[in-house]
This record gives sequence, C-alpha cells and structure tokens, in this order.
Amino acid sequence: MAAFAALFLFLSAAVSAAAAFQGISLISLLSSLTPTANPAWFSDSNTFAFGFRETEDGYAVCIFFGSIKERTVVWTANTDNPVVPDDVVLVLTEDGLVLQKSGTEDILSRIDNSSQPIASAAMLDNGNFVLYNANASVIWQSFDYPTDSLLPGQRLPPGGMLLSRAAKTDLKTGIFRLWMQYDANLVLYYMYGLDTPIDAYYSFETWGMGNNVSLNLENDGRLGLYNGSVLQMSLTAGGNPIVGAIYLVRLDWDGILRLYNRSLEKEDNWKSLWSVTEDKCLPKGLCGINSYCTNTDGDAECRCLPGFGIARDGEWSAGCTSDLRVDCRDKNQTRGYEMTSVLNVTWEDNYYSASRGTAQEHCKQGCLQDCICIVALFKDGECRKQKLPLSYGRFSPNATDMAFVRVNSLNYIHPGITGQRQRLTDVQKNVLLVSIWLKFCNLYYVYHSAGVSLGILGLLMSVIIYYVRRQRGWCNQSQANKQSLDKFVLNHGYMAPKRYSYNEIKRITKSFTEKLGQGGYGVVYKGKLPDGQLVAVKVLKNTHDNVEEFVNEVASISRTSHVNIVNLLGFCYERNKKALVYEFMPNKSLDKFIHKSQSADPNCSLGWRKMYEIAVGVAQGLEYLHRGCNTRIVHFDIKPQNILLDEDFCPKISDFGLAKLCVKKQSMISMLGTRGTIGYIAPEVFSRNFGVVSHKSDVYSYGIMLLRMAETGTNVETKSSQSSEHYFLEEIYEHVVVQNEKIHALMTEEEEEVVRKMLMVGFWCTQTAPLDRPSMNKVVDMLQGNLQSIQIPPMPFLLSSPKPQFSCSLPVIVETYATPYGLINHYQPRGTLP
Repeated sequence: MAAFAALFLFLSAAVSAAAAFQGISLISLLSSLTPTANPAWFSDSNTFAFGFRETEDGYAVCIFFGSIKERTVVWTANTDNPVVPDDVVLVLTEDGLVLQKSGTEDILSRIDNSSQPIASAAMLDNGNFVLYNANASVIWQSFDYPTDSLLPGQRLPPGGMLLSRAAKTDLKTGIFRLWMQYDANLVLYYMYGLDTPIDAYYSFETWGMGNNVSLNLENDGRLGLYNGSVLQMSLTAGGNPIVGAIYLVRLDWDGILRLYNRSLEKEDNWKSLWSVTEDKCLPKGLCGINSYCTNTDGDAECRCLPGFGIARDGEWSAGCTSDLRVDCRDKNQTRGYEMTSVLNVTWEDNYYSASRGTAQEHCKQGCLQDCICIVALFKDGECRKQKLPLSYGRFSPNATDMAFVRVNSLNYIHPGITGQRQRLTDVQKNVLLVSIWLKFCNLYYVYHSAGVSLGILGLLMSVIIYYVRRQRGWCNQSQANKQSLDKFVLNHGYMAPKRYSYNEIKRITKSFTEKLGQGGYGVVYKGKLPDGQLVAVKVLKNTHDNVEEFVNEVASISRTSHVNIVNLLGFCYERNKKALVYEFMPNKSLDKFIHKSQSADPNCSLGWRKMYEIAVGVAQGLEYLHRGCNTRIVHFDIKPQNILLDEDFCPKISDFGLAKLCVKKQSMISMLGTRGTIGYIAPEVFSRNFGVVSHKSDVYSYGIMLLRMAETGTNVETKSSQSSEHYFLEEIYEHVVVQNEKIHALMTEEEEEVVRKMLMVGFWCTQTAPLDRPSMNKVVDMLQGNLQSIQIPPMPFLLSSPKPQFSCSLPVIVETYATPYGLINHYQPRGTLP
C-alpha cells in the first residue's frame, strides 16, 4: 500500500511538471552552444534568443531579439567583462549554466547564481530566460537580474538598478544607473559618484509611496510605479497597440532613460515614444573632469577647459588634462600666465577660498596672483577659487556663471629648471653609430691579427649594439619620466610633496637600518629629515612602471588634508626605485591594541573612552575620503593595520591610493580584480550579485574593524574552550544587542554605553546588501549621538553561522525598529532628513 502511494505521488508530480511545461520547448541538461556552430536557443515563436551575440571584440552571452534585423540585445551576462573568445562552449549542467574552454572541463565563468540543482531551461516568448528544477519550479530567471533594459512584464524591484552600457555597441557596464530606491524614489545617478543629490541628475520625486514600490513595464507601453499590484503613478501614458508590437525601456549609454517600440515586422525600426529628458547634457559625468557639455544641433558635445586636452582620444568620460606649469617661485605671475574666460557654464562647486563683494576683474587678478589657483568661478559678486579637477560642467545660455582659467601665455618655463638631458638628434645618432662602427673595425683588425675568430667579434658587436640601444631606451624613458615629475611638482606649487632622490632616501633612513614593519605594499623604515623631523619611509615593491599613474596617485594622496589622514611629506621615483615619505606615528598601528592578547607588550591596552575616540576619528577620516576631499577616494583596505596612531593616539588612515601603485600585495587577495584583506572585504567586492562596489564597501570593512574593536574589550566568558580564535558575532548580537545582557561586570555605565554603541553601529555597517549600510556621515552621527536613537540592526546574513555558545550578562534596552539608517541617505526633497 505504501509503495502504491509513493508511486501515485511520483506520477502526480510528473503530471504536474508536464502541465507546467505545456507549450514550452525545454532545453535539456548538457545542451550546449558555441559562438559559431550553434550560437543560440530560440523561443517558440523565434521572437527572442539566448546565446552568443557577436561584438566588436569577440562574443558575449546575451538575450536578444531573434526575429528582427537588428538583433537588439536586451540582457547581457557578466557585464563587468562580457566578451569571450570564440573557442568557448556554453553548457547547461545540473550545477549551473557555465562557460567552458572548448575541449576541456575548465569553467571560465558561470552565468546564473541558482542554489538548487537544475533540471532544464527555457527561452520564453516574453524575453525571459528561465532555469527550472525537477518540480518545474523556477529557480533562476533573467527577469530578476536586468542589465540596461526592461521588457513588458518585467519589474525593477526596490533596490534594483538598470546600468547603462559603456557605449552604443560596447556591452560592458557604463557610467550611469537608474535606481529604484527603497524610499520609493526613482533616481538617475552618475555611476561613480555617491548616493547623494550632487551625483543625481534626475529624480522622479516619488518618495513616500510605500516600501514595496517597483518600476513595471506593461504590454501596452505603460511604464509605471506599482506598490505591489496597485498602480501608484504612470510615467508614460500606455494604451498603445499590443498585437504585433513590442516595447522596451532602456537606460541608454548616454544616461537617458527612453521607451521604445516597433512592430515585429523584420524591416521596421525602433522609435522612441518617450524619454526622461531631451537635454542630452543633463546626465552628469557624460563629459569627464575639466570638461563641459554643450548641446550642439541636438547632440551633446564635450569641450575641454582652455589649455586642457582630452585625456584619452574618443573617450570624453575620461575628461581632460593639462600640462600647464606654474612656478610659485616667480613673484610676477602675470609675466608667464593670463586668465581666459568661459561663460555660461555651471560646475560642481569645490572651492578652497571664497570672497564676496568682488568685481570680475578683481576675481581674475586674484586668481592670477595666487600661484595655486588654476580656475576661479565668479557669480553674483562672489569669487570662488576652485580645487582641481572640476566636475559636472554644463553649458547653459541662461546661466550667469563665469569661469576664469589660467593659461600659459608665453610658453614660460622657469630658468631654474635645468638638467634635462636632450634627445639625440638624427645627426647625433648617425655620428654615434659611425663611431661605434669604426671602433668595431679597429677591434676587428687588432683581434684578427691576434688570431681571434670573426664569430667572437660578431658576438662582441652584438653586445655593444644591445648596450647602446638599452642605454638609449633608458635615457628616453628617464627623460619622459623626469618631465612628468617636473610637471607634477610645478603644477602643485608649494602644495606638492617634496621629491627625494633615492640617495636622499638612503640617507634619511641610514641605509634602511631600522625597520618598522612590512606589508603588502612594501617595507616601512624609520627615518629622520635634515631638520630633525622623524618620518616613516615606505619603500614600494612590485610597482607600476608608468610614471603618470604613480604621479596621479601621489597627487590624489597629497591633495588630502585631514586630521585623521596620514600626511604624505614626500616621494621618490627613480626607475624601479619608488618610495613614499610619511609623518612618523610613534604608537604604530591599531592592531597592536586590538589584538593585545597576541602582543608581547603588556602595556598595549587602551581605555574604552580612547578606543571610542579612535573609532570616531577613523569614521571621520573615511567620511572625508568619501565626500570631503576634492578627489573622492574609496580605500578598499580598511583594517587595523592601516590605522596609525600618533603620540596622542589620534588615528590616521594610511595606505589609501596605494592599490593602484602596486601590482601584487602580500596579505591581499586577487579574485577577478578583488582588492582588500581577507576578513574585511565586502561581499559585493567578491561578487556583483550582492550589489555595486562603491564607498559602501569601505563601510563594511570599517564595520568589521569596529566589531573587532568592541569585541576585544568585551572580555566575554565563553563556555567553549575552542573560542579563543573566534569572534562569536552571532552570539554577541543575540545576547548583547538584542537581549541586553551585561558585557562585563567591571564596566562602568558609560563604558557599557560606548561598547553597545560600537557594536550596534558595527552591525549596521556589515549588512550584506550595500544599500542597507549607512554612509560614513551617518556612521559619525550614530557614534556621536544618543544610544537610544540607534535602531536595532538586523543580524547581517554573512556574519551568522553555527558557533559555540557563550553566556554574558548585561542590561538591555529592547526597541522595535523600522527603516534602517542606511536608507535615508538617498536623494531627498529639501526639508527632509539628509
């Protein structure tokens, strides 16, 4: 009887699965595609296809229209690096949809992220590619992971994004994103900015509609915002023909959201029914730094500031650069420079000096006489000297803004700059070669008389030629490097860090006698400058040979100025010898005090008030890197070893900007470009399935560090003898944060509050989804605010795992909570929370 019942259930499941698949052509396990022989799986009506789509550089795995001539792409796999060679195979396996090297079982990448065994797949007629399990349940579908487009029936859920392409035919991720925020506001952002109004260039101003609002595209072309199944707002009218027509919403490569339609006739063309704007200069970042956008005959055109040139040909988003040399030693700046005007262009204001009640001419002359000033913005009697680079330039005929830009009027070079070796002229090169040949002939005569074979002389001649060519290459490279370094020093005037020779570095460090530490970027030595100031000299290893990249990174580090950022005093660049000179930190790094149980120094202990002040200082330094300095910087390696402490235990963040200076990093990992230290890396840095890599990745690393700082001082008794090497975060969360048990019997009430605050902020910062984490300015507010104002965070999914139990006792304040802190730092109307 039991066997009969089991057979009945099995047959019922089979019938149900067959019914679910009725009318759908299934793709069976081990089915495969290749770029040339069998490139795609088509839907039943051939409207859509899933498979390889040829690009300019190779092939990409895409979903595209199969029945129209354009073969328009609506979804792309692995948009960070979509292009694959022609010798790959796409195979549907039980473990996933994988790309393999042809003729091998080596997996190059995986298309899906399903966690259940796969039984079959299907390309549906609505453009959705679906994976099924054995019960005919959908376990993965492309509709849940849109790239730059939405099809009818597809939705962009709360927290979802559309990411533009890099170019019209380049399927890599571009520089714009459409974000369906959790506060129900639909906003367009510049990809590499922050989640703030400065970097948003269009808001639909739809906040307050609920916490489950999604963007949906209907079959009749209606694009609307829905709270569940209830239409809240229509962005487009809808009511268009359904039969024989198709609609598509796409965030185009130029940053504009558009609705397209066309008939399914093969020879028809796409038509734009609606766009969020007709102003093609509206998207911020379309024209990069030191350039501005102007509408010319309906198209966007980028132009550089006077005296600047495009950084990379054909890539305006990379911005413009200048080789202007400004020598601050020249007291008469008008002798070599003049100011030129740019009218009716607005910029993001990033000033370092401002004065009101100023005339245009005074503003112009004031910038000219200030050797640091390259650009000054003038509007309504106010003159603001700007930090470079300038961002988000946009021409508007109605704008009253005026920019004064310093240019080199006389091709002026200060006579004190000497010592540059000249390139050999063609005549000099020929004379050199002739002299070498004559020497060779003379050697040949001498050695031939001595009975030396011609073969040996040939070898000798080859060595001479190789040596001459190598020396010439070195001279040319050294010449170019020196010019780049001279330009850097002159452009930054007295604000530039001092440039040291390698011999000076050896003298400062007494030939590298006192080693302070060693990390992934190099070895740190103690040194002393001629004026007696102690310094820390970091000798870099495995660095790039590109002097421009090195100089750009040194420039970004040197432009930072904050009490919680380590101060760069100088640098060295001589061929493969590179070093950075920092202020000396006598109390070394924070890990010495966090991991005191591993320290040989019994005095490595800090009070809770000082530990709390260090936590706040690091948060303020990170906030400055993310928002306050003129070059926004994401650190990517926040950890106790990179937090240095001065004589007063004031924390200073170090090693930012070095990720681009160095190729290989000990104690660092590299997984498809991942940066960071194991244990501190945010989940989205490992896998883009968790979200977009941004400043929120630093927030996660800071949160881990904060939890370890707080856990170090809890001194919690554990029931397990295996607990010494573990941070029982799940138990700490349950007992300390939720149940409010006492942390330590000897702690004062003030210390209890400090530790609890650090723990709660740490758990907020380590939320798995980047969107759920607070920004660093919110972290500072929470740390400096009242404990009762901090809502209890959810337990971060990635920090929870089975671990030994422990007990502790601590008084708890149990609160209910609603919206996390991390959700209020989005585009908001004036008058609401920032």
